[in-house]
Amino acid sequence: MNDDIRAFLAAVLAAIDIPAPAAFGDREAFQLLLEDRVLDAVVALTGALGEPPTADWGLGWHTDYLRKRLATKPPTSYRHYGADGGAA
Repeated sequence: MNDDIRAFLAAVLAAIDIPAPAAFGDREAFQLLLEDRVLDAVVALTGALGEPPTADWGLGWHTDYLRKRLATKPPTSYRHYGADGGAA
């Protein structure tokens, strides 16, 4: 697989693969954040699939765009399960 495609797909996965909420009370914040991140992924996917691809707006540009958007929206607005299985 092409490195640019792999990097783009990894960014899309990072957008939608956020930790599950630790408790029912954290679900609303989780949902809002996930919806916002999915919208960013949709914008990046739409742009990446647009025609015609150009050097200025190529896959690398869309990958960088998505990564920058995600950096402003980390999954810190709710409590979630940590890697050890306990609430973080």
